[in-house]
Amino acid sequence: MFDAGRIRMNMVVFGLTYSFTDRLAASASVPYVSTRYDGKRPHIAPGLQRVDDGSYHGTFTDLRVDLRYNLWREPAMVTPFVSAIIPTHDYPTFAHSAPSTGLKQYLVGVSVGRRLDPILEAGFAQLRYSYAFQERVLGISHDRSNADLEVGYFLTPSLGVSAIGSYQKTHGGIELPLIGTPANDAFRNTPYYVHHDQLAQSNYFNLGGIVSYALTGTVDVFASYQSTVWGRSIHATQPGLAFGMNWGFSPQRVIRSFAKKSASVDASTE
Repeated sequence: MFDAGRIRMNMVVFGLTYSFTDRLAASASVPYVSTRYDGKRPHIAPGLQRVDDGSYHGTFTDLRVDLRYNLWREPAMVTPFVSAIIPTHDYPTFAHSAPSTGLKQYLVGVSVGRRLDPILEAGFAQLRYSYAFQERVLGISHDRSNADLEVGYFLTPSLGVSAIGSYQKTHGGIELPLIGTPANDAFRNTPYYVHHDQLAQSNYFNLGGIVSYALTGTVDVFASYQSTVWGRSIHATQPGLAFGMNWGFSPQRVIRSFAKKSASVDASTE
């Protein structure tokens, strides 16, 4: 592991989900990402925008569209899905603080989850696997597999804790030479250098945990921690802390709430 600096990232995800039936649903989301690199080894190349300058740079990145169908519900929930990830525009990808890879991706996968009763009445486990067909760069294939496991327990109906693990395996791509070595100096003179974040043979295994709390029936807050246990050709997460909020609503709930407020300023909302 080589310390080439620190990357800070703030992200807000805007998303909507629509259920056609109780089994078929579609969703769309787009994140706004703001990143900053602090270090002495910024990415610099002639003719390319320099964003590793110690300042935050924000932009929308990739539109993600998902379609999923629930096949089974007992004894476990089994839900296959397909997804498409399309960049919203041409944003910088050559930087430690690049917001994303700027590549089209098409995913197929499955999510499996079940409650852990009767062993743990308030426990649950869920596993998600996906295979991503990524847009080739310089003719090089670099598809990837991702697996995420979560095992959780509800301490109360509102408070939950989970242990999480994430694994990624890149099929193809290029293994990046260690920064500061002669091999890395030679690599900088190849056409692959300005695309190395897109083509990296990034493999990793992360472990962490999540604490979540339901403030209301529609608003959840959470805090998560992750750390890279093992990895190659990646920016290690050492450690990674995240805080966030999820807000869910339905059009019917919004309409009913608005009607109540219009009828009386003293009326309670849902």
